[in-house]
Formats: sequence, C-alpha cells, structure tokens
Amino acid sequence: MFFKVWFKDGTHFISNGNYMKTLWHIMPNKPIQSISFRLPDGNYITLNGYEQYNHETEITQNFYGKTGQKAGKPTIRCQYLKGKVKDKITCYRISLFQSPDSRYKVGDITRRELEWGKDDNGKKPTTGWKQGIK
Repeated sequence: MFFKVWFKDGTHFISNGNYMKTLWHIMPNKPIQSISFRLPDGNYITLNGYEQYNHETEITQNFYGKTGQKAGKPTIRCQYLKGKVKDKITCYRISLFQSPDSRYKVGDITRRELEWGKDDNGKKPTTGWKQGIK
C-alpha cells in the first residue's frame, strides 16, 4: 500500500503502491476524511482535518545522458502531501531518493506553510486538489 484514503461516507480507496502511477487522478471524487501515506521506513503519516488535499510526485530525468549514451531513467525524488485550510496550505515533502549532493536522506520529512494559489514554486496553484471535510 502506498496510501489509503478514508471518505466521509465510510468507504476507502487504496493506491497500488506504485510511486510513478499513484492513481490519485482516478480516485473517487468524494469528500475525504483522512489520508495515510506509507513512508519508506514502513511508518505512516496521516493527514486529516483539511478542506482540501493534494498529492504530487517529483520525478527527474537526465534527458541527455552521458556522451554517446541514451538518456537516463526517471528518478523519483520525493512526494508532496498537501492539506489546505482557508488560504493556507501545509505541505509535507518526503524524500525518496538521496543523491551525493542532497542534504536530505531517504525518509526525511520537511514541512512548509504555503499561500493558497502559490503552491507551485510560489507562482501558481497546483492542480489535482480533492475535497476534504473540515
């Protein structure tokens, strides 16, 4: 299980455990009561009490590769879990990959407060928000 969503009506949705294709976009469009995400170490982080929820995966790829070689394969860097209340977004960034120059280790969680409408690098709102219950 990658994440499990409990809806207000008592039903739930379980993702397929694939970080590349999380199924967030095909999840039923019903008010969310809470979401539990599985962390790399097997523990869980649960979000509840938000008006809206969102989830994103950050993936990078070296499109050029080394000279004379094909482009590199996609690397999953981190997951973003977001909850919105009024005009504020709480964003949890979970590291899933560690490069030699990274200051974050696999499983590290950082928390940020963002302004609604500026949660995509401070420029614009992200898409994919799902209704919650507050």
